[in-house]
Amino acid sequence: MGNISSLIGNNQQYIQPGGVDYNVAANKNLLPTGWMDGYIESAEIRDTKLGTGQYIYIAWRTLDGQHLVHDHINIKNANPVAVDIGLRTLGAIARALGLESIDDTEQLNGREIAVRLAIEEAGNWPARNVIKAYAKISTTRPKRASDLDKTRHQIRGNENCNQQTNFRSAEGPTGDEIPF
Repeated sequence: MGNISSLIGNNQQYIQPGGVDYNVAANKNLLPTGWMDGYIESAEIRDTKLGTGQYIYIAWRTLDGQHLVHDHINIKNANPVAVDIGLRTLGAIARALGLESIDDTEQLNGREIAVRLAIEEAGNWPARNVIKAYAKISTTRPKRASDLDKTRHQIRGNENCNQQTNFRSAEGPTGDEIPF
């Protein structure tokens, strides 16, 4: 638990990030990239290794409870760009949760939220999932690429359609159809 409002100034605004990444994980231990629903298992304020700044540590877990992904959101740092990115992320989280502001990390714990996952390769370290964006959990966003045809038919009002539709798509690295 930690008080966020005492660490950031009142004149700093939250801004929503954008972008989408549709790659698929080759490593079976990694989650595929793209949007996934889950919940914030824990959130707390921590000091940086050098002790010169602070960040919000977030442990996000998939709804099935099987996978955990960590995120670090800079809120106090000597680098103003890092703080700006952190505040944008914090703003996206607030909007996704329907909050006007986040004053304490306790407001985040246990809350359901969707994240856009990516895979980060880091030299000598094994590849890992990273959170690139946060959004409100959506009942219209497909959970997996295999749900796309079903979702498209539901949007058109034809829920019982079993035909394969012929949408423009690109083949991902594993042959999965990824819509544009």
